Amino acid sequence: MIITQILISLFVLFALSRVILRFREDKVSTVGLFGWVTLWLIVEIVVWIPNFTTSIARILGIGRGADLIIYFSIVALFYLVFRIYVKLEDLERQITFIVRSIALQKIPRTKRKVKK
Repeated sequence: MIITQILISLFVLFALSRVILRFREDKVSTVGLFGWVTLWLIVEIVVWIPNFTTSIARILGIGRGADLIIYFSIVALFYLVFRIYVKLEDLERQITFIVRSIALQKIPRTKRKVKK
């Protein structure tokens, strides 16, 4: 188990360094920084204190800590997919608006008038 813990801890340090680097480059907001740092610290706690998840799982009425992690992960992934979907829809609307504006600017003024 100790080798796995060390490998995961090294990955967590790598992931944290990437998050901090992106924050310094202004590619991650303060809220994003807080969220990602919190997530990776929770991963560290779970890796080094595996009974922690079992205790929380029992409080919530779930049999095993691993089940709790799986349930939480599925819910988190669905939420993140939803957020990405909403962001994509917004980008599509913005792109459509920009393309329409550019297209209208390129049409000569005489052709814009509709004959009745």
